[in-house]
Amino acid sequence: MKKLKSMVFFLTLFIAFPIFAQDNPQIEFIDLMELSEEDYNMVVEARELTALQNIPHTIYLGEGVFIEARAIENGKVVYAVIHNIVDVYDGGVTAYWDQIVSQYDLSSARQHFINGETINPTVGYPAEYEGGASRELVATFLMVPESTNDRVMSFNVTTGDLINADFIPADPTNLSTPVDAILTPGITIFVSDQLDDHIVAYDTLGGLLGIWVGGIPDTLDNMRGIKLAPDLNSLLLTVASGGNQDAIAQFDPSGNYLGNFITPNATVMDGPWEIVFRTSDVLVSASTSNNIARYDLSGTYLDNFVSITFPEQIRELASGNIIAAGFSGSSGLYIYDSNGTQLNYFGAVTGLRGCYQLLNGNYLVTSGTGVHEIDGTTGALVRTVISGVSGRFVEPFDMAAVPVELTSFTANVIDGEVVLIWSTATETNNSGFQVERSTNNENYEQVAFVPGFGTTTEPKNYSYSDNSVSNGTYYYRLKQIDFDGSFTYSEVVEINIGLPHEFALQQNYPNPFNPTTRINYSVPADGFVNISVYNVLGEKVTEIVNSIQKAGSYEATFNATDFVSGMYIYRMESGDFVSIKKMMILK
Repeated sequence: MKKLKSMVFFLTLFIAFPIFAQDNPQIEFIDLMELSEEDYNMVVEARELTALQNIPHTIYLGEGVFIEARAIENGKVVYAVIHNIVDVYDGGVTAYWDQIVSQYDLSSARQHFINGETINPTVGYPAEYEGGASRELVATFLMVPESTNDRVMSFNVTTGDLINADFIPADPTNLSTPVDAILTPGITIFVSDQLDDHIVAYDTLGGLLGIWVGGIPDTLDNMRGIKLAPDLNSLLLTVASGGNQDAIAQFDPSGNYLGNFITPNATVMDGPWEIVFRTSDVLVSASTSNNIARYDLSGTYLDNFVSITFPEQIRELASGNIIAAGFSGSSGLYIYDSNGTQLNYFGAVTGLRGCYQLLNGNYLVTSGTGVHEIDGTTGALVRTVISGVSGRFVEPFDMAAVPVELTSFTANVIDGEVVLIWSTATETNNSGFQVERSTNNENYEQVAFVPGFGTTTEPKNYSYSDNSVSNGTYYYRLKQIDFDGSFTYSEVVEINIGLPHEFALQQNYPNPFNPTTRINYSVPADGFVNISVYNVLGEKVTEIVNSIQKAGSYEATFNATDFVSGMYIYRMESGDFVSIKKMMILK
């Protein structure tokens, strides 16, 4: 990663705080904070040196002093010593380890070591915090990565209360500096890592799924914020260093690089952090160029939305206003209208990284010292929710934003009835499906209601048999209804009732299955029909149908109780007609 500023060393024997009057680090506190924020390699290198010296990289004292290793100078670890966890620049100094141990009693302090050991691990956390907090799926909450423990915390979206400090537990193998965590339409959580330069995928209970994209340093280096495109068909990533420095890279849902949505241009966007899509434009915060740049929806630069020192996370509110977290300079929370006119500035909490408006109207903000709630009207500090952690971006986990995903909808004629079969990949607040029928594809009537599964991330299968039909053509559609009354329609399927005009062998359903599945087939004329099952070696293992049948449509059931898991082939033969399909037994 790059260093975007030159360190300025001040040779002096004294600083404002006499407790560190001798052998002080030469780098000033504000320079240390800004330089290490841009180039987090400085922090990582400092932590590696703490490991060699067997000293902690982060310390939190119960009286509210936060100490973090952030650089190396003259072969020594340089710590940022923050005396005010709310206003980090108020009285902050730099110090070496020997100065810290001579000034503070660390026996009751929370101390973090690079090997994962933590001494006094609960100091600074809310009283209700328990390491074994519930991991049940909740429909809506907030996710906040923190880079002290390299994990993702969860908070109440209304009150800002801490729900679970270990929503995604510390994952030293895959996370070293998590910055942003978002929920995808596939009900997967993506976490960007600034140092490891990859996106890590987790399930909705915080379980590791694997690396979604990474290992391409010429394209991704020093990643910060990530955002789904409005059509939900691509992911955009901020890139602040390397060969693709100052670009917004774009990837498809499979993790394939599509190119840059915004091409590198440090003149107008240097050091990007966050992306916000609006109805007609895109905003990008940039810390080195000290601005929020504005682009059209194709990624072409339009103008400078606003100038602001070291902005990190930005968000659009329901009102259309924009909030921005200012890390340094006149640090704090900025509020702008949709045109970039400043409406307010709240400076009670400084060194901001993340920001979000709670449903109670207040703001949840993060800094290098914790997570704080500030009043939505006055900007006054309401409380520090959790202290002594290096908070990052704040993002919603909202299952209601993920639709009911219908993956299939088919109709078949079986013994004179229309059998409708459909499946969902995920469901959110799904009351159920209203089955509607028409004879002209214009006027529909309700024929049934099939209850849904509410909210689930598991695939679900449904079926309905309509026996109130006669010969003719029918059209069916599903009206998926949420608990709040909102609804969407499926595509229309068409079915003809009558004798089949040709042979047909349908794909079994469900598939994969255990232990039974259904196979539908059609015979246009009386004749002998055989349907047999074969293993992958081509050996026949059983026969499902082996008889003379009249013309019509049929359904056969295959019971695989006595068969092992694996791929099988089923083959239908009748006269000159032969058709082969595959099916999977999964036990």
